[in-house]
Amino acid sequence: YEALGKERSVLAFAPGDGTHHNNYGAYELARMIASDIKRQKLPIAKFIGKDLKSFDPKKPDSPESFKLPPSPVAQSVKPLGN
Repeated sequence: YEALGKERSVLAFAPGDGTHHNNYGAYELARMIASDIKRQKLPIAKFIGKDLKSFDPKKPDSPESFKLPPSPVAQSVKPLGN
C-alpha cells in the first residue's frame, strides 16, 4: 500500500470498501505470499508453479494495467438449454 501511495492504494479494494480486496488487491497479496514462500524454500513451495516471478513489494503491478488471468478450468460454453 505504501508503494502505491495513499491516492492509488484504494485501487486494491472493492469500491467504497477499505477492508475487502478486489481482484487486483487479492492477486497482488497472493503473489507476494507465494513469492516469499519460494524465497524461504518452505516445504509447501513445491506446490507453487515454477513460472511464478518474484515479487518486489516496492514495485507492485500497476492497478490500471492489471488483467485477471483466465482460469485454466473456466469454460465459456453455456450449459445446454440456455
